[in-house]
Amino acid sequence: MFQKKSKGLFAEVSHYQVRLARTDRTIAPVEAEAVDLIPITTVQETREAINAFAGNPKSAYIQAQCSIYPEDRFIFRHHQENAARSKQDDFAEKALLGELKVEPENVRYRILHPGTGKSYNPDELLSRETLFVGASREGLKNEQKRLIDLGLYPNRLEISSVSLYAGIKKALAEKEMDTSVLVIEFAENSSYGYVINPTGLALSHPIDFGISAVAKSIQSELGLQDTLSARKVMLSKTFDFRDMGSTLLRHLILQVRASTGQFEVKTGKSVHYIFIPDLPDSLSWVGEILAEELGMEVWRPALTDWSSSGGIELSSRASQHENLSEFFPLFCQMAQLDAASS
Repeated sequence: MFQKKSKGLFAEVSHYQVRLARTDRTIAPVEAEAVDLIPITTVQETREAINAFAGNPKSAYIQAQCSIYPEDRFIFRHHQENAARSKQDDFAEKALLGELKVEPENVRYRILHPGTGKSYNPDELLSRETLFVGASREGLKNEQKRLIDLGLYPNRLEISSVSLYAGIKKALAEKEMDTSVLVIEFAENSSYGYVINPTGLALSHPIDFGISAVAKSIQSELGLQDTLSARKVMLSKTFDFRDMGSTLLRHLILQVRASTGQFEVKTGKSVHYIFIPDLPDSLSWVGEILAEELGMEVWRPALTDWSSSGGIELSSRASQHENLSEFFPLFCQMAQLDAASS
């Protein structure tokens, strides 16, 4: 039923594409022998493309190290004045209910220590800062079903935002960049935004704006009959939306500008860069418009140095890929990352 385990396969599955890496093993240090980016079209077409990359195994499912983007995921920095309170039995419940407004029994989550990136154990090392990461049980179940439908059986499953956060923080620290990066991860009906600086997670929250909102704006601006037609135009590469981009993204720009403005007032520091990890090439203009409207630059990692220090070596075949920086979120999943800090 399953592909025999020999070498490693890493899969980062967003709502619009699948990034894949075939490696010599499953734990860093690893050599990436080949990489590929597969747009998600129909389930059958996408599954066939994944199978082809994996060598067309005869088994029904391919075992892989998988990362996903549950639509209701969270990565949240929690601060308390008295670190000893984290020893209380209801510490997590109060944090989830009070700040994230979620019922603890409805989510799966982990609490990470800011200094180690490992599961927080107040009996070993107390901290006033903790990092809550997780998603609803239903959201995780839905994403697992998507993986199975695509022929992927996860040996390990993680939320992409967590490893991406740690990877960007590592990149800032290695280059000694005293700056902040805004990450926006898009989904159909919402997005998730967070700000990372050298000390860790500075801001995070869901955004009430998704790709479907872009399609509706395109429908209105172009006078199209329905959102399906607008979506086809949006995802094609035949129409340049840069001239009307600020109009199409107006509601998103207003929300992001408000949240980053509050951050800048509170900290006295500006957010200089923006990074959007999971949109297809046809929507590359989104990041460019947001950067321009928000007065930021599109962040690009120094991938060669970063991957080397993270225990990732690229084969001659993989290194010839046209745009390796596109695979940064996948490489974050594969790398040996220094402890995440909140």
